[in-house]
Amino acid sequence: MNDSTTRAERAAKPIVVDLLGGGDTMARHLTEAMEAQGGRLRRFERAETWLETVRSEVPDAVMVPAPLAGSIAELLGKLSLTGVPAGSVLLIAFGRPKERLDALIGGADWFIERSTDPLIGQAVTDWLLQQDREPYRVLVIDDDRDTRLLCGSILRKVGMQVEELGQTAGALDAIRRFRPDLVLLDLYMPDQDGISLVQSLRESELTPLLPIVFLSAEERPSARSAALHVGADDFLCKPVRPQPLIAAVRTRIKRARSLNRRLRAGPGAERGRLRRSEFLEVLARRVRHPAGEWQTLAALRIDEADTIRETLGLAATLELERMVAARIEARLGPQDCLALWEELGFGWLLCRDRREEVQQAIEGLLEAIAAEPFVVGDRNLSLRVSVGYALHPSDPRAGREAWLQQAFAALAMARRLGGGRSEGLLSRDPSALPPERIMVIQRVLKDLARGSLPRFEFQPMLQLRGEQGHYALICKLPDPRNPLEGFPRSQYLGLAREEGVSGLIDRMALFHALETLADRRQQGRPVRVLVPVDLSAFDERQLAWLRAERQRRPDAVTDLHLEVDIEALRAGGSESLRELGALGIQIAVSDPSGSLLALQELLTTPVDLLRLPHASLQQAPEARLAELIAPWRQSGRRLLVDGVEDLKAVTGLWNLGIDYLQGDALAPPQPRIEDERER
Repeated sequence: MNDSTTRAERAAKPIVVDLLGGGDTMARHLTEAMEAQGGRLRRFERAETWLETVRSEVPDAVMVPAPLAGSIAELLGKLSLTGVPAGSVLLIAFGRPKERLDALIGGADWFIERSTDPLIGQAVTDWLLQQDREPYRVLVIDDDRDTRLLCGSILRKVGMQVEELGQTAGALDAIRRFRPDLVLLDLYMPDQDGISLVQSLRESELTPLLPIVFLSAEERPSARSAALHVGADDFLCKPVRPQPLIAAVRTRIKRARSLNRRLRAGPGAERGRLRRSEFLEVLARRVRHPAGEWQTLAALRIDEADTIRETLGLAATLELERMVAARIEARLGPQDCLALWEELGFGWLLCRDRREEVQQAIEGLLEAIAAEPFVVGDRNLSLRVSVGYALHPSDPRAGREAWLQQAFAALAMARRLGGGRSEGLLSRDPSALPPERIMVIQRVLKDLARGSLPRFEFQPMLQLRGEQGHYALICKLPDPRNPLEGFPRSQYLGLAREEGVSGLIDRMALFHALETLADRRQQGRPVRVLVPVDLSAFDERQLAWLRAERQRRPDAVTDLHLEVDIEALRAGGSESLRELGALGIQIAVSDPSGSLLALQELLTTPVDLLRLPHASLQQAPEARLAELIAPWRQSGRRLLVDGVEDLKAVTGLWNLGIDYLQGDALAPPQPRIEDERER
């Protein structure tokens, strides 16, 4: 029987709910909802009257004030033992939030707050229709006839179907035929002990999740531990007492049926709306076997969630969750799935072919949630949603937890930034920074586009030849968590290119450098400043701005050195270099790889200065270094070596013909250019 058929049959059978106590408003809402489903609400003011009615007609559920939950649960159990089939009656408690825990411990199956909510009736009927009301099936395997008869009698009295076996032989055949929800098994049997049987059952494809409860007079802790270790679910001591037996069986079967319903959903359970546990299982599988390159986990939460529950109450909140879920579900793709995983919070697993499609889907959802109010009872609620998203981990060993952490970290940032927005990372760069840092950088980059400024520092370049002072401008993005450090260019450049703001940052850096150079010339203390720029962002607009600056303050522009990456030059930046050279701007090239062959490669380009890491020079033979550097020096070009952290290396570098050194050990960066007398 499939799940849809089962639900149809349940809906066709009238629901009967008994209400003990409760106010007139609550009773009216429940009555309306019951009648809409073809069911009935029976209201009682006295427990004695209710008890007499139950003896003749057992309801599907009984709703009671929270303080009565424990005593009513006990009373239902006792009724079951007298032959009244009350063991399958569901117990719903209602009351104040602080009464929830005691009610559930007392035996309530569900707890409802704010019993006067207009939608309480709909919430109750929906919940009841989701419950499995087929009789519980129990297989008792025990060589002791009296124990079998006692257990069977107790369980049958509470409405369960029971089959009995006096030996372990034929157990698997009985399970295949009877399809029990649970097996009660004696620990010691003459033909095969219970532990061996459990091991055999757990290896069978029919019974890996079948609850098994041991029965035994064994009191040694080691025996109980061994029984649970091989896969048993519980251990009951003989002689069997009715109440513990009923409680153990009912609890285990409820959990097992819920799990089996989810597993029977099969491959389709990876699509559409799922339960939270199903959704998390899909995530674990998708980490190992992604459905596509742009498989993304989105964590969603209604921004007003903290006040909605208190304002609306449980029933209306449940209705709102259904409405929001329906609006999200309307935007699911063929391989997407969705789950409510916390109150007013959803998980959305979306699979798209391109990065842009992921972004469009998420932004479209933000608009869909905010576009139209949600009508809940007599209220029109205008809501916003925050979304945090993350691509599936490139390393399957990272696991589902790492994926969830990234998505929730992005969600937390979206909420901190005011909500109604999405934050996250869609990058496949194997050298990428930690996701949390990337998201902070992305946020700072967006702030720059709205007018905020980077942080600039000047680091002296130690001159081994020449007299005019030289400085390297260092541009950092502000880090709100560490204001004195910031994010260096090596961390933000790739992200700035993705956001389309690398050119904007370069212009800010160039403007700051030109302002400083002009000021120094006015003071009669000119210097030269080296500014790193992104050659790929040097379009005609950027060049036009530099031409205007050249007209406005020509001396400052001639004091400027622009530094470009050698890879950008190799990618076709020669024309931009010629344009810059025509403005009288000197060009420097950096090669982070440290390849000394750049000394030969760049001899035919309009490059004045080459930056090399000190580590690459240390690894090369001295004779080979001299051979490569000589033509470079003879052509009138200069060399800058960075990363120099040992003052002892200065003499050797001077002997090689190096012009400038840069390193924190030699001279750390400062907020402004300082002359010797200012230090």
